[in-house]
Amino acid sequence: MKIKLILAFSTTYFSLAYSLFALADNPKSVRWTYKEDNNSDFVHIIDVINQKTGFALSVSDFTMLESRKLAKYNYLMLTQMQNGLPIEGNTLRIWTNNQGQLYQVEAQVSDKSSPKYSKLKSSMGDESVDTLLSSDATMDIVRNAVLNHPDDKQIRDLKWKDVIDKDKILRIVKVKSKHGTHTIKIDPTNKKVVDHLYEDFPNADNDNKTLSVPVHIYPIYEEIEKTNELMPRSPSFLRNLNSKIFKAETDPFAPLRNIKYLNSMFDPFKGLTAAGRKEGYWAPSYVKRQGNAIRSSLPLVDNNFASGFLLEGKYTSINVHPDAMKQYAGSLNFKPQFSGQFRFDYRDNEMVPTGTYHAKPFTSRKQMDQIDAVRLPDHNVVEYMNNGFDAIQVYWAVDQLFQSLQKSGFNDPELSTRPFHAFLYDPDISMKNNAYYTDDTINFTTYSPNQGNMARDNTTIWHELGHGVMDRLMGDYINLAGTGGLSEGMADFVAQMVLHDVTGAGSFPGLSDMRIINKTGFFLTNEVHDDGEAFGGTMFDILTAAEKKFGIYTGLQMMTDLTLDAMRLSRNHPALGEKEWFEHMLFADELGNGKVRKSGAFKELILAALANRNFSLDNNSHAEYIFKADGKDIIAGQPGSRSKPIPVKLKAGETKAYNLTVQLKNSAVYKFKFPVQVKVSLGGGPIQGAIHWKDEEKYPLVYTLNSEADIAKIPLSVTGQCDEINRDDGSCVDYASVQILNNGQDLTSRPVAKKRFYIRMKQVKNLNFES
Repeated sequence: MKIKLILAFSTTYFSLAYSLFALADNPKSVRWTYKEDNNSDFVHIIDVINQKTGFALSVSDFTMLESRKLAKYNYLMLTQMQNGLPIEGNTLRIWTNNQGQLYQVEAQVSDKSSPKYSKLKSSMGDESVDTLLSSDATMDIVRNAVLNHPDDKQIRDLKWKDVIDKDKILRIVKVKSKHGTHTIKIDPTNKKVVDHLYEDFPNADNDNKTLSVPVHIYPIYEEIEKTNELMPRSPSFLRNLNSKIFKAETDPFAPLRNIKYLNSMFDPFKGLTAAGRKEGYWAPSYVKRQGNAIRSSLPLVDNNFASGFLLEGKYTSINVHPDAMKQYAGSLNFKPQFSGQFRFDYRDNEMVPTGTYHAKPFTSRKQMDQIDAVRLPDHNVVEYMNNGFDAIQVYWAVDQLFQSLQKSGFNDPELSTRPFHAFLYDPDISMKNNAYYTDDTINFTTYSPNQGNMARDNTTIWHELGHGVMDRLMGDYINLAGTGGLSEGMADFVAQMVLHDVTGAGSFPGLSDMRIINKTGFFLTNEVHDDGEAFGGTMFDILTAAEKKFGIYTGLQMMTDLTLDAMRLSRNHPALGEKEWFEHMLFADELGNGKVRKSGAFKELILAALANRNFSLDNNSHAEYIFKADGKDIIAGQPGSRSKPIPVKLKAGETKAYNLTVQLKNSAVYKFKFPVQVKVSLGGGPIQGAIHWKDEEKYPLVYTLNSEADIAKIPLSVTGQCDEINRDDGSCVDYASVQILNNGQDLTSRPVAKKRFYIRMKQVKNLNFES
């Protein structure tokens, strides 16, 4: 049975949210490429897996999860089953070409005769997890957990799966909320939450022709972050604008509001059934399908300057957040028009499906080209909406990302053409000074006077859309190892690939301050963005070396093609970390790509970039940065880290002391250059400065380590004062940054290692009772 005979390429994903998953009992990972065995017969693939693992698996032990065309690859993903149940984390992934020739096989599988699993299953008797913990009980527990979270209390979407984790049955619920994602683990036996982790969102063919309109835009950004110096604009074009758009005189999604979508009746399972909906239950996926059907039924009309030209195109549409339009409609110099996009408006007790609005319409090409991109001191939203330049800038940036990547290998069916829709001016105060990506959308908020307007910062836009490109190519089922820094680093790098295409890799003010230009080593951080510096910095070093060796545009095209290919070859990896990512980079390099890049063209460049990053492909031990607070390691996901700041309640005038320690250990692959300086900073970093620390005016402080035996002892005290409240409950979250500088580096240099210590302080008010 050839793989090519059983593939059915589609974009369909098979939901496993309500199946019982069993966590693999000592799973084994196997991988081989065409060089070792190029036989793509499925039965043969199972035989090879059995030979490599010593198991006795059969074809019937697997069921298909996804099949898809990815550029030159035919991709198939299956999940291992046992007793009719999918085994959590156990997958078989196969890459072939159109002729059925094998490129690569990767599998993580378990012995189906595992005595541990059999014993656990027999101990359950005839009870299923659904018997122990019903859907209603699950929703009650989840609502209570989310509502008790200090910051993000909304449930916008969720799914769950049941797993066996360390000999315990758990229901793991993923909740998409307003600002991020909750992961809630529930013990179905005692119906209690055993762990609750929260993570922020990384902050059809028709006869429709496209148009191009001349404009002047910022090719990089409006202002330099550190100096606030304004940059000049350059002439360009808005391309791929639709000549026809869906027309709606009133909110086309009003019929969806004929029923109530109460938060208490949210149920992603019952809401998909007619019986459940009759009882009042609802599911986001069903409402979205209804909304898409409404949009498709709208009439197509000409998009022209006579009636007001609207920024909607092949790859993006520019919309205004409905709350902003409601708040400012009476002050606008144009008539608001509904667009064909809609959003879920989450209110206190219910979700309301709401139509969104087009940005400002334009009356002529001249108006669009000569628009004044004024930078207002207070970032006044009404004036920006009436001006219209934000919409032009965002449209250009999103469309440019598609143009830059498509000419360098982003050609995957549907994935490389599906639009990213933009929403401007979310007025929610809790979202202020932000831009974020989620669900094929890029979202902008409002901005404080001392902040830049992110709608005019292409590096931010391309970073956020970089998350979207990764989501599309690397799959819905991928799991990132460690802090997940690969996501932030690669989003930074996608932005750089587009930036180099736009600028020709030229220099510009603020370039040296970009975080992707760094010396950060792997395994020497404890926060996702800092960890991402090692990934992004290494990729940036490879890119600049390729541009130097092959020429700027040739090197950029080759590196972009290589990076996108490595993403495809890593699709839905069960635990993608540093080693796995660069192994796939090297494999993509080995495969080459016709005339674009020869096999092996990047091997030396990749290995050279990794040489100074505390990294080894040979599983050698790496150097260590041991960071503790009061004797306890501060690592990602544990108390003191970004996701779990240590809670402190203090009265005004009170302090709380902590004793931090730092020690460094060398390895064969990486050695610190002693004496090193340990720089402790309480301000100047991203979202830093909310807490008033004791003696903070004396920082940064510098300590010296002369050898591996030395330990820096760092006393740190937090006061009961917030310089800025940055949480809805009136508390302030802040961190101390502890950076490592090698001998020869000055205090302004980029560190080779950095970790953070997070505190969440809430002031307790004194209550005075007078008779």
